[in-house]
Amino acid sequence: MAKRRRCAGPGWPCGRWWLPGLWVWVVAVCMVRDVEAATRGRTRTQTGAVPAERGSVTNAVGPVPAFAPVDSSDPLSAFWNDIEFQRRLYGSYGFHGTWEPAMREEEKQVWRERVAPALREDPARAVEVLRSLAGPESSAVFDFALGTALFQCGDLTNARPWLESAVAKHPDYLRAWKNLGFVSLRLGDYAGAIRALSRAMELGGADGATLGMLGFAHLQAGRPVAAAAATEQALVFRPDDLALQMQLLQAWSASGRLEPALKLVDEILAAHPDRAALWTWKAKLHLMRDERAEAAVAYETVRRLGAARAEDLFTLADLYVLLGTPETALPVYQEALEKDPAAGWARVVRAVEVMVGQGRTDMAAKYMETMERSGDGTVPGEQAGAWGRLKARLAMARGDLDGALQVLERLLERDPLDGVALMLAGDCYAQKGDRDRAEFRYQAAAQIESVAPEALVKLAQLLVRHQEYRRAVELLQQAQRLRPRETVQRYLEEVLKLAGQRPVAS
Repeated sequence: MAKRRRCAGPGWPCGRWWLPGLWVWVVAVCMVRDVEAATRGRTRTQTGAVPAERGSVTNAVGPVPAFAPVDSSDPLSAFWNDIEFQRRLYGSYGFHGTWEPAMREEEKQVWRERVAPALREDPARAVEVLRSLAGPESSAVFDFALGTALFQCGDLTNARPWLESAVAKHPDYLRAWKNLGFVSLRLGDYAGAIRALSRAMELGGADGATLGMLGFAHLQAGRPVAAAAATEQALVFRPDDLALQMQLLQAWSASGRLEPALKLVDEILAAHPDRAALWTWKAKLHLMRDERAEAAVAYETVRRLGAARAEDLFTLADLYVLLGTPETALPVYQEALEKDPAAGWARVVRAVEVMVGQGRTDMAAKYMETMERSGDGTVPGEQAGAWGRLKARLAMARGDLDGALQVLERLLERDPLDGVALMLAGDCYAQKGDRDRAEFRYQAAAQIESVAPEALVKLAQLLVRHQEYRRAVELLQQAQRLRPRETVQRYLEEVLKLAGQRPVAS
């Protein structure tokens, strides 16, 4: 076979056999240029043809009317009110030939003469015009335009059926699927939003904002793994978007991916070190990893930024107590109580209980005295019982049994069914050697379901001290039937030995 001759230029074969390939390349370049020119034309038409209105936003291209904006307090607002996303929504009235339904010549003429001027004038005017044009026999374009105009006017409920009609007529209608997804999202139909936006992705409509909305819908629907996947893709398009970064943080946290979530929050904090919400996120993530010291540092930063809520302060104070520095926690509790007195006493009660459990009775007493002097010193009614019981326990720890009994008897006058107070009173009388009163208090507590197992054990212990082993065995077996516990079982077996009986199953 003769070898193919080559020209002097490197890589350029002689002859005309290569011309078809060059022709394909030239045609492709021309098509790209045509598409770019058409896109520029559409952009000018979409952004320049509509005058600025009240509530509009302005960018380098010109004024863009607000498209069904959401309140700034809405978690969706960071995405929805974004200028670029608003431009995309408004631009969805334009045409995209690849995914567009067909229009008859007379429909095109009606669009040019009636619909386009109405859209430029006002969406409400466009709704009036389109209501007479959209219908079962019309092009899906009219259904879509009517649904989108209603959407822009904020009439989401009536917008959705027209957008659904558009995609039913033309299943590959990309813009209709997107707007249907956005309307469903605004209506709180997250499953519907996921279905519509996913279909838009299948048709090639991926962009940062739409992927972000899809991630938001997955997150609200309780699907954090899918939310993270969509949001990560959105960040490819918009890597510096703080709203997307925060959404990914939520998704990772909800799906238990704590390590990458912490790395992400540290990355964001490097750029925004003064954002208290980020420090709060960091604190919560450390708490989820049981990293108390790191969580305390993060909450303390929130406090010093002046953005700590009462809940943040209570959590910080609790952490200081658990870390063994209750003296640092005291002023934080006081600060928290000033912000939320009603909710705060429950947290203080728990903190004092922890200190008593740690054996820090002096510090616990100091806390109680300081808190009683704070504000008007009135303990809310729902916490008064727990507060009184703590005071009694501290008095008992000091050996002041009479003082403890005074507190407990006052509590029982107000609430005779306070089972814990009854058992504490029984403990005091037992320590004083008053068996009858101790037994009476324990028996009363044993009638209260919430504390009956503990009361029966205490009564059994009292009887063991008086060598009444058989009665003690019966009480311990009864306690085990109510709430089986290994420690009580071992104690029961020891008492059985003392009673001279063979062990029996409890």
